[in-house]
This record gives sequence, structure tokens and C-alpha cells, in this order.
Amino acid sequence: MDNISKLKNIKEKKKNSCLNNYGVEYPQQSKNIFNKSLKTKEIKYNDKHFNNSEQMINTKNNNIKNKYKVIKYENQIFTFYCDKCNSEYDITHSLYFNRRRIKTEICTNCNPYNSNESPNERFIIEFIKENYDGEIIEKDRNILNGKELDIYLPKLNLAFEYNGLFCHSELYKPDNYHLNKTETCLEKGIQLIHIWEDDWKYKQNIVKSMILNKLGKTQNKIYARKCKIKEITDNKFIKFFLDNNHIQGYITSKIKLGLFYDDELVSIMLFGYSRRSTNKTKEWELLRFCNILNTNVVGSASKLLKYFIINYKDNKLITFADKSISNGGLYKKLGFKLDGITKPNFYYIIDGIKKHRFNYRKNKLIKMGFDKNKSARQIMLERRLYRIYDSGNLRFILD
Repeated sequence: MDNISKLKNIKEKKKNSCLNNYGVEYPQQSKNIFNKSLKTKEIKYNDKHFNNSEQMINTKNNNIKNKYKVIKYENQIFTFYCDKCNSEYDITHSLYFNRRRIKTEICTNCNPYNSNESPNERFIIEFIKENYDGEIIEKDRNILNGKELDIYLPKLNLAFEYNGLFCHSELYKPDNYHLNKTETCLEKGIQLIHIWEDDWKYKQNIVKSMILNKLGKTQNKIYARKCKIKEITDNKFIKFFLDNNHIQGYITSKIKLGLFYDDELVSIMLFGYSRRSTNKTKEWELLRFCNILNTNVVGSASKLLKYFIINYKDNKLITFADKSISNGGLYKKLGFKLDGITKPNFYYIIDGIKKHRFNYRKNKLIKMGFDKNKSARQIMLERRLYRIYDSGNLRFILD
């Protein structure tokens, strides 16, 4: 054991202390502590995330300039000049520091991108090993006929992939890369879970909770029959809960249903009108559903959906499951029927985070002063802002 904090009795002691002091299992689950932390970082570094602060970025960049020939730095991507191969190369901020940490060649021409080097992938593997005692196969190429699986758990027919944003962007992967890998796994009866670099970096607690759920190792259990349903109108409260418990975070909605256990919100389901709705035909969409971290609220989805159907549903209800992390099993259990499969969605990598394409449409880019004669894709490529594609969605409908 290389760290005493990994001992089960130490983990339990920490959890109990946190419950006694703050009423939650982990400090960042406390709204007061979370907000205080963000406020402190914002005051001290003029940014809620220290690593994004101007002070930190300038310090790192100055150190880098003293070691390497920096041509330019934009959107967290360095352009260096390599004396060994006499050429320029691009490397992301995070990959640069990862390569420095493991003491390997920095130049991406001399040392092309290789998922084997990712420290984050190693952290994920170690987390799974701490919580799962079944067989774990790493870096297998036999199961998918030459395609590599980062992490495979044969007993569970479950696999995990860690996707670095820059090296999985359109520069290095075709648009259907993640979709093809997901579907190849499905053909073998394997569910593949994609873990994106920014989610692991900024939403690690949520990702870990998702992994534990897939492993059947969720720590806490509550029964929905012991909970009360309440309609919630406080959007700030909803936003805080979603940002800390749902991988996709907050979304505006019309109907917000919460499940409360001893006056604590433990499960939530949001509804709104779908984009296909008209004034004549209103079609509802189930927009978000999640339980509080590390908790299995047994029967929560069924109870919340039943309440919505009785009190609001007057037409069709649709919902979507992200194929990168879900096979839609929950919706099938709730009575939804598969109604279609969407093409892969794309996001733009902005400052090391996947950003929805909505704010980077051509009409918005033109308003920002960019050339109206160029496509949105051309404009973004010239800005060195690259697309990354997911595996698409499963569309479900409940009549």
C-alpha cells in the first residue's frame, strides 16, 4: 500500500467524520464548502479553477519558454520547434505536462500520440482495481480484432476507454471513430463506457460514482418508497445538484421533480417541451435524471416518472441516452421504446473542455466579426479550435 488513505478503515473514518461535521460523505458535496472554495479561488486567482488562473498559466508558460522553442500558444495548445527532427509540432498543455511527468520525449513528431502513456488512464485503472476484484484486462487487441480496449472486465462484459481530447479530436480520429468502437463492442456483447479527459479532470467525483454504479459497487442504498416527491422551483438549487451529480450538468426545464429522503434531495427528474413541439402539438422530453453521488435510490426513476405521467403527460414523451456512457437499459425498464439512433454529435475543444456547438454556429461567428464567406468549420479550424465526436444518442419514446 503506497498511501494510507487507500485503507478501507481510513476511508470509512474520513467519511464518518465528514458526515458528523457537514452532513455529507465528501466535503465537496456540501453546498457551503463548495461555494466557499469557488469564492476563495475567484478572489485569490481571479478564476474559480486555479489551473485556469492567469497567474498559474503565466508561471507555467514562462517555465516552458525557458526550456523549449515556443512558436506560439493558443487555446491551450503549444507550437514548439524540435531541433531533433527540425520541424514544428503541436502539443496540448495537459499532454506536455503528462510527458514531462513520465519523462518521455515531448515532440509529437519524434514520439507520436500514444494512449499507452496517459497517467489519467492509469489512475482510472487503479480506481477500478481498488473497487473490483474480478479479472481486469488492460490494453487488449484480441477481443475487437486488432482494435485496442483500454480496460476490459470480461465477467461484467464491460469496458472503459479514456479519451484525451486533443489526440481524439478531428486532427487524429475520424468522425465515426468513437461510434465504431462502441458498436464493435456491442456486437461482442460488451458495453463500452467512454471517459473524456475534461470530465475526469473537472467532474471526477461524478465519473467515479458512474464507474462504481457500473461495477455494482454503489456504496449507499435508499428505497424510493421511503422518499417524498416535491416539485422544485429554485433553479439555483437545481443547478447546484445537477452540476455536482450529473455528468452533463444543468439544463433549463419546465417541470422539476425531486425525491427527498429525510428532507434531503436524493434524486431528480426534469422535463420540458421537445424541440419538435409546436403550438398545436406539444411533445414532452425527459431532459435529466440522476441520483445523488454514490447512492442507489431504488425505484426512484419509476416513482418520479409515474408522478409526471399522472400530473402532466398529455402527449408523447421522448428522451435520449448518450451511447458513449449508456445502453438505454433504464428507459427500456421504464416502458420506453427505441425510436431511433442519432449520428455522432460533435463538440469544440475550447480551453481543454468540450463545448456545445450551439454557440459556434456560423451566424454567431459572423456576429463576432468572422468572414461570412467561410463555413463555421473553416473559421474554427483557422482558430485552431477542433471538433471531437461522441458515439451519438439512442432516442426513446413513451406513447
